[in-house]
Amino acid sequence: MTSDPLKSAVEAISTNKSYDVVIVCTTDDYQASYWMDRLSRGLFAKEDSSSSEGSSVFPMVLAVSEDWSAGGAGNGLGTLYAYQKACKLAQKLHEVDIADLLNQGKISAALYHTAGKGTRLAPLPASENNNKPGVKLPVCHEVDGESSPLTVLEAVVRQTSLYAPSRPGRLSVYWG
Repeated sequence: MTSDPLKSAVEAISTNKSYDVVIVCTTDDYQASYWMDRLSRGLFAKEDSSSSEGSSVFPMVLAVSEDWSAGGAGNGLGTLYAYQKACKLAQKLHEVDIADLLNQGKISAALYHTAGKGTRLAPLPASENNNKPGVKLPVCHEVDGESSPLTVLEAVVRQTSLYAPSRPGRLSVYWG
């Protein structure tokens, strides 16, 4: 017999709640492109992208690279810098002012820091060309309608999405 709190927890994890805007900060432009594409086709795939009727740009996936000087910008400044870059990218790609919508409390947003080669996770990231968040886990999910191994980043995004409904007007920051 399963307890009610356990059932509630499993149900919360299993539902497709998500932040309205998901920002991934990566090591380089190649990884930014990869994660924007993968998350848009997987966890944040739209039901029917061919119909613009009633469609929304949300959830929106944005990925930016940390192109700060050698050594990076650090946690605080790096977060602000990645957020600014994501705001510009949202305006360019979707003509959406996410800063304004966030300030009005109309959306929730999460930023995931993934920069770095994953030295403490070695040797696993080496199998993914030092793409630390791309390390595959022994569980699958759908990407483009096909079964694909879940990655560390996708697992972190899925787990933290549980908080999205309680975070309108806030930028949540996670490391994955």
